[in-house]
Amino acid sequence: MDELQKQDVPLIILLGTFGILLLIGAMGLFILLYQKRMLAEKQKRITQELDYQNQMIKMQRESEERERKRIGADLHDSLGSLLWGAKVNASFIQRFGVSEEVLTSFTDLNQILDESISVVRRISWELTPEAFHYSGLSESIKKLCSRLGGKGQEIIFQENETQLWNDDRALQVFRITQELINNAQKHSGASTIKVSLVWSSEKLQLNVTDNGSGFNLNKDKNGVGLWNINHRVKQLNGKISMGNPPIEKGTEICLELSLRS
Repeated sequence: MDELQKQDVPLIILLGTFGILLLIGAMGLFILLYQKRMLAEKQKRITQELDYQNQMIKMQRESEERERKRIGADLHDSLGSLLWGAKVNASFIQRFGVSEEVLTSFTDLNQILDESISVVRRISWELTPEAFHYSGLSESIKKLCSRLGGKGQEIIFQENETQLWNDDRALQVFRITQELINNAQKHSGASTIKVSLVWSSEKLQLNVTDNGSGFNLNKDKNGVGLWNINHRVKQLNGKISMGNPPIEKGTEICLELSLRS
């Protein structure tokens, strides 16, 4: 009996060791599966938060566009009509015999009213580009460059070909272009701004280059304008790079995005 028990000891130790290893393995597998599940839940929450943020950004953009259209329509229909009415009345009064001094004042008034009407039309158009969904991105940017250029600042528009892209994503690209041109006009001190569209079969590249004071990555990257641009680019799933042109002085900003929704 004692001899049989002595022979069974190694087997018992082996079975016990195997049982312990099996238990440790089971615990390790449980911990691994638990961690994997926790990571999956965390990733799910992150994805849900990103989807929620993107949805909120989209709703904000749509709200902004609606507000732009409302303000643009009010400017065009209300203020524009009032200014035009004032101009008609001023021109009518001018027909009567008046002194040279009064005539000069009426001439100045007409000039001011003409400039005011022109400004209202420009702002109204920038807020709600007329017939954007008919003219598309290319023609709208071309007209924007034409309207904003002048007064010692040339804005050149170029593209390798013309395509009619006119959906909501195209409108976001137009808004980005608007912001980039405005930033260059306000802050760069440039005499020339170049806007180019490079179309390919599946993607679009937008370049905005100026010959101004240059871009300070550490100082300028956190501005409200660039923050707004980056959010638009993120919503479009695009890529944007900012820096200095390789040859000329100034700033070069490049946006790339897929033409597929």
